[in-house]
Amino acid sequence: MSISLRRAIIDDLSTLQQLNNEVFIDNEKYDDDLVMGWATSELGKNYFSRILKNERVFCCIAEDGGKAVGYIACVPKEMSYKKSKYLEVENMGVIPEYRSKGIGAMLMENAKKWAKENGYQKLFVNSYFKNQKAIDFYKRNGFEEIDISLEVKI
Repeated sequence: MSISLRRAIIDDLSTLQQLNNEVFIDNEKYDDDLVMGWATSELGKNYFSRILKNERVFCCIAEDGGKAVGYIACVPKEMSYKKSKYLEVENMGVIPEYRSKGIGAMLMENAKKWAKENGYQKLFVNSYFKNQKAIDFYKRNGFEEIDISLEVKI
């Protein structure tokens, strides 16, 4: 295994959609309200097109010998009530057979480096409350809990 990281380009659109679809498949057990297939739909295509065309967004792909095995997409998070400039990890995933091999940490370190070079002071991420594996990953990578999101069916 020889993992390399590179910035995503517009030609990576369908690759990002497929990688994000893996995240949806994994997250379905935490959220029965997800629109399965969204990532590969026209809405998903439009979302990733906007991300790839936005210079203020960081999007990176991890590859093993040219095979895309993971990605991270970070967008500016507007928090006018906060002092710091925030970048949000909006999407991140590693395909199942490459998980727990340090690829997520590589992607996160690359995102932190880019964020710092571009004037951000904090990285922000959300995780499903019951996704303890993801929460543990983020904590190992320096994140701390700051709030809890709640919802109710009406």
